[in-house]
Amino acid sequence: MSGYRGGGGGGGDGYRGGGFRGVRGGGDYRGRGQGGGRGGGGRGGGGRGGGGRGGGGGRGGGGGYGGGGYDGGPSVYTGSASTGIPQPDDSITKLEDAWIKKHGIAEKSDHGQLASRLGEVSLKDTFFPFRPRFGTAGVPVVLWANYFKLNPKIETLWKYDVRVTSKKVTKAEEEAKEEKDKKAKQEGTGQDAQEIRGKKLAKLIELALKKLPGKPTVATEYKQQVVSLEALQLPEDRIVEVVLDEPPRKPETWFVRFDGPITMHIRDLMRYLTTMDAPAGDDAFPKFPDELDALTVMFGHTARSDINATAVGRNRFFAIDRTRREVARMSQLSLVDILRGYVQSVRPATGRLLLNINVTAGVFRREVQLDQLFKEWGITELDQHDKLKQDRQRFSLLLKDLSFLDRFLARSRVRCRIPGKRGEWVEMDRTMAGLATTSDGKKEDRRPVFTSPGLVYGSPTTVKFHLRRPNTPGATPPKDLEFGQMVTVAEYFKAKYGFVTKYPGLPLVNLGTRDRPLYFLAELCTVLPGQSVKTKLLPSEQDAMIQFACRKPSENAVSITTSGRKLLVLDNNDLLKSFGISVDKELITVRGRELPPPQIRYLGARGGHSLVTPADGSWNMKDVKVCRVGKTIQTWTYLIIEQKGRPSQKREIADNVRKFVTFVNQKMGLSVRGQANPPDGHHCSYTTADQAGGDRDLRQVFQKIYDQKPRPELVLVVVPRKEALPYNTVKKLGDVEFGVTTVCMRSDMLLRERGQPGYFANVGIKLNLKLGGVNHEVEDPTGGLIKKTMFVGYDVTHPTNLAPGAGENAPSLVGMVANVDSYLAEWPAAAWENESRVEQVGNDSGTDEKFKNHFKDRLKLWQARNKALPENIVVFRDGVSEGQFRMVLEKELPHIRNACQDIYSASAKPKISLIVSVKRHQTRFYPTDPNHTHPRSKSPKEGTVVDRGVTSVRYWDFFLQAHASLQGTARPAHYTVLLDEVFREKFGAKAADMLEALTHHMCYAYGRATKAVSICPPAYYADLVCTRARIHKSELFDDNRSTGPNAQEVSERKVHSNLADTMYYV
Repeated sequence: MSGYRGGGGGGGDGYRGGGFRGVRGGGDYRGRGQGGGRGGGGRGGGGRGGGGRGGGGGRGGGGGYGGGGYDGGPSVYTGSASTGIPQPDDSITKLEDAWIKKHGIAEKSDHGQLASRLGEVSLKDTFFPFRPRFGTAGVPVVLWANYFKLNPKIETLWKYDVRVTSKKVTKAEEEAKEEKDKKAKQEGTGQDAQEIRGKKLAKLIELALKKLPGKPTVATEYKQQVVSLEALQLPEDRIVEVVLDEPPRKPETWFVRFDGPITMHIRDLMRYLTTMDAPAGDDAFPKFPDELDALTVMFGHTARSDINATAVGRNRFFAIDRTRREVARMSQLSLVDILRGYVQSVRPATGRLLLNINVTAGVFRREVQLDQLFKEWGITELDQHDKLKQDRQRFSLLLKDLSFLDRFLARSRVRCRIPGKRGEWVEMDRTMAGLATTSDGKKEDRRPVFTSPGLVYGSPTTVKFHLRRPNTPGATPPKDLEFGQMVTVAEYFKAKYGFVTKYPGLPLVNLGTRDRPLYFLAELCTVLPGQSVKTKLLPSEQDAMIQFACRKPSENAVSITTSGRKLLVLDNNDLLKSFGISVDKELITVRGRELPPPQIRYLGARGGHSLVTPADGSWNMKDVKVCRVGKTIQTWTYLIIEQKGRPSQKREIADNVRKFVTFVNQKMGLSVRGQANPPDGHHCSYTTADQAGGDRDLRQVFQKIYDQKPRPELVLVVVPRKEALPYNTVKKLGDVEFGVTTVCMRSDMLLRERGQPGYFANVGIKLNLKLGGVNHEVEDPTGGLIKKTMFVGYDVTHPTNLAPGAGENAPSLVGMVANVDSYLAEWPAAAWENESRVEQVGNDSGTDEKFKNHFKDRLKLWQARNKALPENIVVFRDGVSEGQFRMVLEKELPHIRNACQDIYSASAKPKISLIVSVKRHQTRFYPTDPNHTHPRSKSPKEGTVVDRGVTSVRYWDFFLQAHASLQGTARPAHYTVLLDEVFREKFGAKAADMLEALTHHMCYAYGRATKAVSICPPAYYADLVCTRARIHKSELFDDNRSTGPNAQEVSERKVHSNLADTMYYV
């Protein structure tokens, strides 16, 4: 058998890769610019994928994607100066070593004494344990880090909270009517109730600051904070009145209130960083958050003030680049631009303050004239209702496109032009409510009239509105019109401005509100650049974003030290000089280590165990079989799902399904007996244009399979390429309703001869996991800890990345896994709902016992499989920020302890260690030596660990890049120990090395791939469980279902008892 290589294939069960390299898909799989047009390949066979932006075929490809790739440039970043690569700061190293010598575990500490001493420590004292020592294992390397050293000469700052209202409201008055304001905000009534945002809010704060006497040195994020070098001279009531005068609008009076100040002790912060000794009794974490936040505001002020830049959130900045050198190339039909930008924050480290800057990518509304956009989408005939209705399918697709555009364009800022009296054009910026729809005008005396029956969207000639008499005395109506009559928008623009629309069939734009619309012609509106948007990207757009963001580390380092510094104005910045702070010119370097990979154990082709040594973070399965086969499948069948309207390939697909079964039996050692029942399998057609009908047909097929005698234990499902909708339905039916194991394969991958063994193996290892098998084993670096330990991972996913208007009240979902074997191969899971957008799992009062009960279930499973309870429990909590660490300890840990109290005897409580794993951070490391890089991506080598230089010696954390990045800059995982009752007691001075080695080895134990993964499996699997739970309850996150189960019914769904204790989610 040829050596099919593992690592991240494009297909298999779940489309998340994770199997075998060399099967990434070709042709159109990664959106290679198949261009354009409506229907067919361009728009995905009708519609935009199930009524939203959905799966569909996308909006064409988009040719190449600028800025990605690996052409040219050095293999490593060599620095911005001619002095060469600097060594890590020796003074920082000495400070770190001195602190460890004083507070860490002695090199030759007595384990018995250490255990006794740790046993005397109170529970509260074990939170945020001291770093025992720095790790020493591995080959030493020097790495760049994406941090600049800061040089502050500030002692004190003052920070104010800012509130802007249209009425003069003191803080006491505001607090008294807080509930009323909240209700008004929900109802969207009045400007007092709604939040002032964006450029208008920024302008009002700017005007208020300019009115302050003394020209104070201030910085702001133009939202709610002002940082000052000295106390501001404010009026007695702390309210500054400003007038916003922006013709042609009438002048507006606003009131800006400054609450505070809070004193920021920068001197105390610097003293702490150089000693790392907090005052007695100060157990706060993180330390000095307000000071760090104030400094971050200071560093963002100048970039926020630049009209050629746009800020997103607290600390992401993008240039409005008219040259489009920092913009991804997209399909013409795309509604979004993808821009390259920079994210920055001030971070504390041992002995110094650092400015962390990373390259990022953001999604923005595309700058486009609305008439051009509608013409690109082919929406030009809304005035020809009878013609549109002749083609029912086209009319249905038109309504879906209009519905999507209405929601997507809502809240867009547009520049609209109005013809002036002297032939000039008057421009003003407005916010869109969306398109003109029949639901508009509920608070008008006479609602707009739409003259095209059955069409809820209107055009300039099909929408009439009531021409009201203005309050201005002596006002006259436009020529040939009368106050009080109903007039079309086209008639009004002709009479009022002498402007005759060229496009009577384009959708109308609503620049007012839904209750009080103000209609405008699309041809006179342009979407403004620099508007960030949260939307679900199409597959082609996702591919464009990935390719655009994939850059060598050296390229990102160059961008940070050149374009990034320029955009963020880190050089020659008068404001920073006034505050007394400067930024070093060069990135810092830090010390790291390259940990050796573990050996991987398989079953040899002739029996006995066979050891495989990974290379570049991956390995192959040549001449080996899985370690332990899952349960034997006695009866099975297959289901072929094909897209309606396309030529059927049932025969070819069926032949290759049988080839797959032969392969996993003979080459991998699995046990799938006999032939499919029935031999010809099952077949179903599916189209995204009729999702409800497709779901109904699929359910009928599953019912038929369920009713077979004997009932199949396994269904192999072949789905169209990269189609999420039938896949999601299959998983709901198999995992929840019928309780049968399903494995999905993509038809295009299944039929491709090149790389077929790799693809078969990729799917085969997932099948073996679902059946309770062990694909491979990894050696235990701890000398036996794993056998006595239950490892747990849990994560919370929130309703994000949804189509506009979708899932507004959807719950957050919790996923939890725990191993049941010493091979770290089997990880049964549990999933449940959490309060919407709430990260904390379990409530404070303890009345919500879901967390505790699910944790007890994990313990019972471990006990059933191992005939004893685990002596140790190591928990990996995924995805929380530093500000939430204490919440994990004080709010979530008690649920874990209560679960243990219910299961264990009083004399045999387990030892618990709690570790947070974080993927979404901005720290990156870049190689300094070409000999210590991954050969393809030029990122640091797999196994690179960093625990000093950018960390705080007081706390126990480390960065580990266990995986090999095949493209782009590798992102290390960040691990922080919040509680440790296991490692320091057992390993003493070697605790750090053991934890790093264990975490590293676990990344090779991930069962879905023959490669090391970027985050340890408990966290990785928990994330997969959350993803699958979201599929099971997809109706709660969709907006395209007018019928179907109610929310309560969907919320009550759970994995079928047949599969509840399996790895159904892989």
